[in-house]
Amino acid sequence: MTASNAGTEIDAELRPRVVDTMTAILTRLLRRTEPVTETMRLADELDLSSSLSLELLLELEDRLEIQIDVETMNPDELQTVGELATFIAGHSRPG
Repeated sequence: MTASNAGTEIDAELRPRVVDTMTAILTRLLRRTEPVTETMRLADELDLSSSLSLELLLELEDRLEIQIDVETMNPDELQTVGELATFIAGHSRPG
């Protein structure tokens, strides 16, 4: 089941799994006592470094058994956890 978002097919079944997995990984990687939410801004609120961003993507690929198309990723357009989850759900394939 997919929905279109700006010309990209979003996997509606994968997206919630991406959000759940991503928030759990970020909570652990950032050593937060409060959980990470979908509306949190990656740079401003979470202060996510480039090295932690890479670790996040690699762990998501491993846990969800997907390959993320990072070639089309524009970090300037992916400000929140939810926006990144939507991108991943529309730009990944089974790994």
